[in-house]
Amino acid sequence: MYCGDVIHHSSQASAPLASVLHDLSWTIQRLDPVEDLGIERIPAPELTILKEVDRNPGISVRVMAELLAMQPSNVSTAVRSLVDRGLLKRTPSAADRRVAELTVTEQMVRNRTRIEAAWSSRINQALERLPEDAAAQLVSAAPALALLMDELRVQA
Repeated sequence: MYCGDVIHHSSQASAPLASVLHDLSWTIQRLDPVEDLGIERIPAPELTILKEVDRNPGISVRVMAELLAMQPSNVSTAVRSLVDRGLLKRTPSAADRRVAELTVTEQMVRNRTRIEAAWSSRINQALERLPEDAAAQLVSAAPALALLMDELRVQA
């Protein structure tokens, strides 16, 4: 139903969307094992952290923990592991030397490019087998899904 310019949806209407999005994300990550690309598998929480650092270079562990609604100690442990594996770089902040700013490494950028290419290839193949209108709807939904992701993060 409409209320001004805002569309209000019942929780029952969005439940199937939430379930499908969760299952789709899980399936995409499992379709093309990264080990086949010569890349070590990254646990989901660490992958989430890497993506967040990639979106927000220079983010601190504390800010990332707040943003992802994770315990700072868990984020810190994951960051330590990612630094040890050469996927993240920790640099002291110029403003406060006690705070570390995080950035992804070139190795991570190369890995991400290869992983996303594998995922995209599989998705493109599947889209080609779908009815043309369904494929077009899915592709055109990407910007709206990105907005949904941003909104969910703001709420966290």
